[in-house]
Amino acid sequence: MKVTYLYHSGFVVELEKYVLVFDYYQGTLPVWDGEKTIVFFASHQHQDHFRMKIFDFFGQYKNIHYVLSSDIRLSDAYLERNGVDTAVRGAITRIGKNQQVCWQEIEVETLRSTDEGVAFLVSAEGKAMYHGGDLNWWHWEGEDDAWNEQMGKDYKKEISRIAGRHFDVAFVPLDPRLGESFGLGLEVFLQQTDPSVVFPMHMWERYDVISRFRKSPAGELYADRIREITAPGQVFVV
Repeated sequence: MKVTYLYHSGFVVELEKYVLVFDYYQGTLPVWDGEKTIVFFASHQHQDHFRMKIFDFFGQYKNIHYVLSSDIRLSDAYLERNGVDTAVRGAITRIGKNQQVCWQEIEVETLRSTDEGVAFLVSAEGKAMYHGGDLNWWHWEGEDDAWNEQMGKDYKKEISRIAGRHFDVAFVPLDPRLGESFGLGLEVFLQQTDPSVVFPMHMWERYDVISRFRKSPAGELYADRIREITAPGQVFVV
């Protein structure tokens, strides 16, 4: 499979028949074979994970679909105000927290985010993928200790639902704004699951945090699985 880093938490996974686009809001999208089926995933409504421009591609590709977290509300009036053909509704699958849906040959499961929306577990063409959205251990410096402790419990509870699961590729937050706690969520994910390849995300262009984590006591055991991202548009063959 080919993985393209778009920006922030946005990635493209290109398979033989499907192209899966996760949390695209900025960056340059590749041009794909028109015979492939294009599926856009949006984990929640935050503007750094979802923008209406994903619907610009409706009609450009004959096979296109959207899998959206249920917190993204799109009335006909809102679509029309944004210049979107309301016929796009027929190409949208909505999914809530801790749910499962199937569309064509794609199976989608979700976890409850510790912020907004969902994390995606996607199976297609024999490949298993995880995209965390904003599911993370948000341990903020200066935040109330009880709040941070509860956040850790909530995150571990969700990740425990997929304990032992294998993923061919996983996209997991590694946010430098969390200070010394920036790697807590990724550490738990690596300890609890079995990913072949991990792409850190949500780094706000602070790509140095990847090498920091890989060299840390928590990350060095998994350093060979963690890919170094240096700039938008970077392409990886997995």
